[in-house]
Amino acid sequence: MKKLLTLALLSALCLNGIAQEAKEEGFVEIARLFEGVAKIGIEDFAKVDLRVAEIVDCGPVKKAKKLLKLTVFDGAGKRTVASGIAKWYKPEDLIGKSVIVVSNLKPATLCGVESQGMILAADCSEDDVKVIFVDGVPAGSKVR
Repeated sequence: MKKLLTLALLSALCLNGIAQEAKEEGFVEIARLFEGVAKIGIEDFAKVDLRVAEIVDCGPVKKAKKLLKLTVFDGAGKRTVASGIAKWYKPEDLIGKSVIVVSNLKPATLCGVESQGMILAADCSEDDVKVIFVDGVPAGSKVR
């Protein structure tokens, strides 16, 4: 799901035609990432509400090895977000960090945890994920 969101956001940032251009330049792996990615208009992208949130609590999800349960403060209140980043981050290292949250996603239940958003992260390689940290930006700030 993270990969899909990342690709959708990149696509929305005017990367139309990158797959063909990447192929022409010999970057086949990059081209594969963008093939078949739906192109969206600015109207659709504007519907995504990205907000800065501070992680105030974090712990493992008992039923899942990959998930962490994050409690974040988004400037208006606290919400729970489940994220598949347990392989790359220890819960105690995330507390106090500021992240970008897709705040208007419909809630989804993951392994018994109702997730009320999604944090942004980058797939750096086949086995490396980096959360996008924005420390120093106030909770609740709109990202545009």
